[in-house]
Amino acid sequence: MQNNGRDVAQTSEENSDGTLPTSQEELVDQLAVKVALIVLCVAVFMAALWLVKLPSFEKCSALNDPSQRHACYDDLRGELLKPPAK
Repeated sequence: MQNNGRDVAQTSEENSDGTLPTSQEELVDQLAVKVALIVLCVAVFMAALWLVKLPSFEKCSALNDPSQRHACYDDLRGELLKPPAK
């Protein structure tokens, strides 16, 4: 059976499109990208949870009882006046 140049070119094109890693370094690079994306997603999720837990002016102004509202504003003022974490 003869080996056509067309067959060789076709298989090299299939390997060069990036779908199948051909070396150990490419596998490590793909794993690093996947881990980085997972870490980024976890960080964004944690930041969203942190923002939800922060007291806000809207939450305080929605309270009907004046004493609870003032206590909420005092807590909010205390949170906002804290020095930033280093």
